[in-house]
Amino acid sequence: MGILGRKVLGLAAAAALALSAHGAAAQTELRLAVETTPGDPLNVMLTHFRDALSESAGDEVTLDFYEGGALGDEVALMEMIRVGEADVVPLGSDVVQLDEKFAIFDAPFLFGSKEDARAALDGELGDILAESLREKANLQVLAFGELGFRAISNNVRPIETPEDLQGLKLRTPGSETRIMAFEMLGAAPTPMSLGDVYVALRQGALDGQENPLSVIKEFSLHEVQDYISLTNHVYSPITLAMNGDTWDSLSEDLQAKVIEAAKIGAEATRELSEESDNNLISEFEEAGVAVNEPDIAAFKEAAAPIHEEIGQIVTPEFMAKVVELTQ
Repeated sequence: MGILGRKVLGLAAAAALALSAHGAAAQTELRLAVETTPGDPLNVMLTHFRDALSESAGDEVTLDFYEGGALGDEVALMEMIRVGEADVVPLGSDVVQLDEKFAIFDAPFLFGSKEDARAALDGELGDILAESLREKANLQVLAFGELGFRAISNNVRPIETPEDLQGLKLRTPGSETRIMAFEMLGAAPTPMSLGDVYVALRQGALDGQENPLSVIKEFSLHEVQDYISLTNHVYSPITLAMNGDTWDSLSEDLQAKVIEAAKIGAEATRELSEESDNNLISEFEEAGVAVNEPDIAAFKEAAAPIHEEIGQIVTPEFMAKVVELTQ
């Protein structure tokens, strides 16, 4: 073969290599991780996000999916997504450990209804929180899903008034402001991984816990609790977040597909929340659990000092803005 022929072959090989490299770069691999198992709202959000993105993006993405705490609990996953070892994680109440502005969700009775909370998160309040989380932790908020309003379960007595919380050992998330709120109400809050709560309740290491009804069901906590009190004391969103550097690396087209998939995941959790609240009370009662509706007016009165304390943490100006956007 002459020199010209060798040059032509060399150019062709280089072109093929460049094309191959371009094709490889066009496919994005994303690591998705969640602490919980199928059926739980966090898992539902990530699963629907995965399926919707897989359908819309096709061969553009490879999605590695880890559930049931395969990569660790929520606290571990928060660290992993920050350093890029995970790309997409749905975060519950513990997100406040990354950004203190999320402490507003530990302010009791901030939202009058789920509709009010959803409207705020889909609007200006959600935009403010998303901007803050990107600044504080380099996480891109994809959408806000729903854990829902939380109830208190325990094995000592029905919770009718704040006084009934006195001395109860209640599992809470690791949020310092959630812990502070229950301390101010007289309880003995105990942070613990959600996966350990069932055994702790069964063995008596805990008296009770607080979670949305759907979470109580999915973790079978009603099997080891005598009372469930529908306090609806705080509303908990799900923050579906992506590592900021990963987000920035995506094309605008793929970013749009990611956001659309996240919205589908969020809507799935809101539908689950409605279904759970409509059906689970009777299911719990049939299982022998006593379900009651507390004196909410008494709880709201007791919560006023908690709002003031949380306002000092998130700044009085931001708390005033949140109240403006949620009333």
